[in-house]
Amino acid sequence: MTNTTFHSQPLILLDIDGVINDLNALGGLDRDWGIDQVYSHGHTVHIPDYMGWLVRQLTDVAEVHWCTTWRHRANDEIAEHLGIDSLPVVDDGTRSRFVDWKAAAAYDLAEAALKEGRRVLWIEDFYGHLPIDEMPKGVEFVDTAANNEMVLEVDMLPGWLLQLFNSTPVR
Repeated sequence: MTNTTFHSQPLILLDIDGVINDLNALGGLDRDWGIDQVYSHGHTVHIPDYMGWLVRQLTDVAEVHWCTTWRHRANDEIAEHLGIDSLPVVDDGTRSRFVDWKAAAAYDLAEAALKEGRRVLWIEDFYGHLPIDEMPKGVEFVDTAANNEMVLEVDMLPGWLLQLFNSTPVR
């Protein structure tokens, strides 16, 4: 763990599909990295071989919450495969498989973090439709669909976050 204290840590809202689950690999696209197929709750999740390292870096330097339609199921086989403990989950209490509930469910959490002077980063496959008007001013976004990659890659992360990492990926 870094010297970053809980209250100064950034808050990261983390999706699974199109972020951790490589949707292009799922669609059959050949990748420059290895893909692990993880079976979870009736679905095969395609996780790049670097993703465990990357998500562990995020959890080492930030307060990370799942913000995904997987909801609490993200803490089962997916979290185990990534090598992380269970994470808090943003959930609106419905079972909606649509994504339109996420901003409203995450709003208060993001607003509280911003009021504490913390940075807030939402990592999601937004397809160019960032929920800027639905979230408090100051929330930052990483859109993994912006360049059609459909998976989180290290170079998509903002520089301020990368500076908090204590190691670099081994390829």
